[in-house]
Amino acid sequence: MKRLLIIAAILLSLSSFAQAQSDVEICRQAEAAYRIGQFDTAVTLLTDNMSNLSSRTRSTAYHILSLCYLEKDDNEQSTHYASLLLKENPYYSPTLSDPLRFADMIEKMKSGKTATITTASQQAESIDEAPVPVTLITEEMIEASGARNLGDLLVMFVPGMSKVEGLETNVSMHGVYSSTQEKILIMLDGHRLNSRTTNSEQPDFRTSLEKIKQIEVLRGPASSLYGNVALTAVVNIITKRGADVDGLKIKTGIGKNNTYQADLLMGKSAYGIDFLAWASCYSSEGERRDIQMGDKEFYGRVPTPGYMYLNGFNHKPSYDIGITARWNGFIFLLNTQSSKKVVAYSNLLHLAPYSYDRYREINGTTPGHSRDNTHIELSYEKSWQKWSAKLQTYVDMESCSNYDVCGDSIMEDSRFMPVGPGEILNPGPALPGTCDNGLYQVQAWNDYTYGGILQSTYSFGTQSLNGALLCGVQIENYTMKDNTMICGDHFDRVLITFSDANRSIITGNELYMSAFSQLKLSWNNRIIFNGGIRYDNKHRYNDKNLNEISPRLSLVYKISPYSNLKLGYAHSFVDAPYFYRATTISTYEGGSNLEAEKMDAIQLSYSHHFKSLSLKYDCNIYYNSLSDNIYFNPSTTGNILSNAGSLRVLGIENVLSYQKNRWYAQLNFSYQLVIDSENYIVTDSHINGVPDFKLNAITCYRLLEKKDWKMNVKANISFVTKQYSPLTSNLIFVNCNSFSDPLYQLSSCAVVNTGIDCQYKAIKGSLDLYNITNNDYLQGGSFIVPIPQERFNLVFKLTYFF
Repeated sequence: MKRLLIIAAILLSLSSFAQAQSDVEICRQAEAAYRIGQFDTAVTLLTDNMSNLSSRTRSTAYHILSLCYLEKDDNEQSTHYASLLLKENPYYSPTLSDPLRFADMIEKMKSGKTATITTASQQAESIDEAPVPVTLITEEMIEASGARNLGDLLVMFVPGMSKVEGLETNVSMHGVYSSTQEKILIMLDGHRLNSRTTNSEQPDFRTSLEKIKQIEVLRGPASSLYGNVALTAVVNIITKRGADVDGLKIKTGIGKNNTYQADLLMGKSAYGIDFLAWASCYSSEGERRDIQMGDKEFYGRVPTPGYMYLNGFNHKPSYDIGITARWNGFIFLLNTQSSKKVVAYSNLLHLAPYSYDRYREINGTTPGHSRDNTHIELSYEKSWQKWSAKLQTYVDMESCSNYDVCGDSIMEDSRFMPVGPGEILNPGPALPGTCDNGLYQVQAWNDYTYGGILQSTYSFGTQSLNGALLCGVQIENYTMKDNTMICGDHFDRVLITFSDANRSIITGNELYMSAFSQLKLSWNNRIIFNGGIRYDNKHRYNDKNLNEISPRLSLVYKISPYSNLKLGYAHSFVDAPYFYRATTISTYEGGSNLEAEKMDAIQLSYSHHFKSLSLKYDCNIYYNSLSDNIYFNPSTTGNILSNAGSLRVLGIENVLSYQKNRWYAQLNFSYQLVIDSENYIVTDSHINGVPDFKLNAITCYRLLEKKDWKMNVKANISFVTKQYSPLTSNLIFVNCNSFSDPLYQLSSCAVVNTGIDCQYKAIKGSLDLYNITNNDYLQGGSFIVPIPQERFNLVFKLTYFF
């Protein structure tokens, strides 16, 4: 029997290979006919066999057909097949062998008002057709920005998104944020990157920018398609294809504060297989800031000078390693990432600078929150006539270590052992000579998730009405495998490793099932309706059930070929993190009773393309209503955590972009107004740690563009208005005295960055300068106090293309 199965598998493989070879041969014959000017022969050969072509060769066929009609000066048919090519492969890029007219047509279709995205409706469409406001960040924009990591990019280009400080790299969207970045869903080629334990995904150096083709940002709730975590926005990182790279690219970088980075990018496409591989590594000591007792950055119960590292990622470097492979409808993804940011202050017991370099390594890291994760996905896509289907199977594995410092020096009244019963050490006052200095705590865990998504789309239409109906189901299982808790003192001594009986997180698994559907209708290509709904059910580890229904309705009116109007409503949710719900630590009392946080949003958007001026203007007015927000109240005698928070916000976002010849420029600015709030981080109708008004201006000019020489100059400025950052925690001390200032404000500030890129043949050098005015400023957020930001910095990079 086993031998028969092997023979059958071999025959099936040979059959598939023969089919692929037949498809390739048809395309080769058509291309040969095109090369010698027999355009009608090429068209007939391809159109007669189109229904038998695979997805891979269909893209090639559309390419050849578009070229043939272009040579016949039939621009309408050429554009038609070019659009089919982009629908089949939304990220197609012209090659050097393509005619300039064809390359220009493709680039125009991919840029500006006709840029192609897939995230908003899980099907290829232009930004004009998308049911929600979209920010598209292309690889050219990434190059023009000089951004160092994903967070820099998002804050720079996405209106309504701003940086906030915390224990990890964090951003807010429309003023909504928490202790880590857990309100925005971040994906890689549609694969979720957010943790299932904490819901977080840090937009830092764990994500290589070199692999990115474009980033599609949905500026609004998107749970109707993506379910949990898509509360305020969705960020989908689209990787390059092997054909885009077509070789090997190596980049090295060095900068101030002992900053080092290295990137490798390799890609190729041949014999129906497209392959991309990348590896990125980043390490930086960070800016060392010495703190004296009279400095504004000094906090501490013990009046002792200290130091801190700002924007440090050290001891264990951040990395991003992965591959994608595509063949005959199959897509394989393997990606592993890691990062750990240095925390500026100790954040347990009392706030103070601490001697970061003296603390020992545990689990391969020093103080800070470290997260290692691996993502594996195998998917298969198939299209036939009016139907298309996609099956995704995936596995995610995660290992986290929260290494928190209590302080270098511990006052006698704060020395105690927070252990449970049955341990070697008893809870209560610390033994003599223990817990008096270099006190720390490490909480670590391992979890994994596996699941699958099956979805199908049916396209239909008449002369005036076209539509597509998408239906899908998803099922996944999450398991908290194990976790440990360690307490130590004297910087390198381990006092106790908690037993399983006193574990800090309850182990268990949760089953997640959902069904979703979306209907898209287009009348005369002028009026577009897009409606979707999703049902999510989660069976929690404690046998409680979460049930959520997430609808979305959107209407798009194309006023003219260059302007459109959108009106949309959406409901979204993010479930309370497993970390809160399954913890046994008293700090999170009440976590097991938490429900999902919810948001309702109404958005009205207008877009106009001033073609003669090469300008595009986008405006979005939004109303957000956040409910059941997780509220942390340490002063209560009851549950410290509860769904008691709410926020209602009205805001406006504006983007003005210009692109012509050698110039690229963008201006984006946003303003928000708090209408009402309860148990939310608000002071006098201003969201703490978030500016009411934010502006970014980015420009890039191609100074030199010759056969062997290229040179770009770039600059950007970021401006934010003043913001509140109340000092109200009982952990805040200044010179032995408890300190409080509930109306503490941070001044408005502007940060200017600039840079230059110079390329000669296969060698490219880049110099980026950050905060060139050496601005000394603070940033608020979820941390107890605002954090000082890096002053002047620079990075030099050298790239070689093989």
